[in-house]
Amino acid sequence: MTVEELAADCIDVRELNRKGLLKERTLTFRPLLRWPQVAKMRADRYVIEVNFRNLVTPQYVPLSWTPCHFGNYRPWMLCPHCRRRVARLFFAGPGYFCRACIGHPPYESQLRNDMARVYLRVYRLRQQIGGGRPVIDPIRERPYRMWRKTYHRIRTEIERLEHSLVGSRIIRRAPTWIRPLNY
Repeated sequence: MTVEELAADCIDVRELNRKGLLKERTLTFRPLLRWPQVAKMRADRYVIEVNFRNLVTPQYVPLSWTPCHFGNYRPWMLCPHCRRRVARLFFAGPGYFCRACIGHPPYESQLRNDMARVYLRVYRLRQQIGGGRPVIDPIRERPYRMWRKTYHRIRTEIERLEHSLVGSRIIRRAPTWIRPLNY
């Protein structure tokens, strides 16, 4: 299992905070598609309670907050097993745990050779501007609401990396092992 595969079913405290679920009052919500084995989640400013469909005992995930330099606070989850401060907890059997507790799974790029890593990098950059297969498809136009400077930086990086991919064998085999990013 890679981190990208595990990320399909992870709790990200940044996502919960963006949605406004980590407030002073307790909010209960039923996650439908994002977490299939979770029946109900309850969140407030200091703890997240996760009730599973097939377990009687809920899992409690404590939260801590650190101040940012320009005001406001950033939330962190404390791993229920090792109490490490993390942003994401991954599902592993009986509950959600940090990356270290589930055995440090590798990232997708760590399992690939140099040329496949370049292809994977180009593929991820193309996803940022709207998709397409590296070298084969033309680079898409600037997406709506993306800064021109950002688009030109990504585009020049894609062109630089694709120049080394032209004529390599990885172009024919790559679509069979690349999965879209889940996080």
